[in-house]
Amino acid sequence: MTTTRWPILLLALLLLGGCSDPRVQRRQFLQFGTLIDISLSGVDAQRAEAAFDAIEDLLEERNRQWHGWQEGVLKRFNDDLAQQPADGVPVPPSLKRLIDDSKRYYRLSDGLFNPALGKLIAAWGFQGRPQPDRQKIERLRGALPDMDDLRIEEGRAWSDHPDLQLDFGAIAKGLAIAQAAELLRSRGIDNFIVNAGGDLLVRGRKADGSPWVVGIEDPFQGGALATLAMDASGAVFTSGSYRRFYIDENGQRRQHIIDPRSGEPALGLRAVTVLHEDPVVADVAATTLMLTAQNHLPEMVERFGLQEVLVIAEDREAWATPGWLKRLQWRSGADIHPQPLPKQLQDQDSGK
Repeated sequence: MTTTRWPILLLALLLLGGCSDPRVQRRQFLQFGTLIDISLSGVDAQRAEAAFDAIEDLLEERNRQWHGWQEGVLKRFNDDLAQQPADGVPVPPSLKRLIDDSKRYYRLSDGLFNPALGKLIAAWGFQGRPQPDRQKIERLRGALPDMDDLRIEEGRAWSDHPDLQLDFGAIAKGLAIAQAAELLRSRGIDNFIVNAGGDLLVRGRKADGSPWVVGIEDPFQGGALATLAMDASGAVFTSGSYRRFYIDENGQRRQHIIDPRSGEPALGLRAVTVLHEDPVVADVAATTLMLTAQNHLPEMVERFGLQEVLVIAEDREAWATPGWLKRLQWRSGADIHPQPLPKQLQDQDSGK
């Protein structure tokens, strides 16, 4: 069976009174397979409704364009690319930035961020079919594609790898949130939260001048593990093994983050939460860190320019950057006690 948990980082945003504050306008709707929760501060109802409608239309269009396996722009691009035409395939404008950013972050992450693995993700049962195809998995693992197998020249794309299939599940939500924020700011709205299933972007403050307050979910028990007052704008994203998973026929728990080195679901870490000013970087980095060996976490945090990080392992060990060690307000009775993220962690059997 497949289990998808609705992360609550937190879906109610722990607005601490914001929902009852008439100066905070709010709408929720489903898109990108998750709950979108938008809160605007200091905006009258009429302007807020127009902005909500525009964002809902934008995200519906982006989901249709970027969905990995339902009919749309990305699926048609993948299908056309698989035919390997000699003159290549036109790169759709709606996919250009996703492809360009993915190639860049593939290199920055030393290949850990690899959106070329769509066929393998599907074979593991994470593209609408919660049942692994063992024969296909073994065949694909023999020679996995990567973003360097996709060549882009003058607006056209080629790939000689027959198994390359793009899946932007680890970057599309970040870009969608960034574009929603751009839309709001183009309308003169500067104080808001855009929350997509627990991954969120905060701008400005509440109408009374107080900071927005968000929560970080307990990846073992659910509920709030800690709260954070957002004193500055930024994107807070979480990637975790507890969010989408299924129990296979052998009773093994299989989660949706696939390690490109082994072709297997990642092991070792339970959740990674990051803070960065750019939601695209935050989205990519959270997934990348879930795949990073623990002794290389500090280096990867520095590469992505992350402001803060919280890392929680499956054995409940945890590490955090100094800023969050000071600023996170932990739930009373929480049994996770982070240590400072050191410059070098001792090498452990968790290289995934």
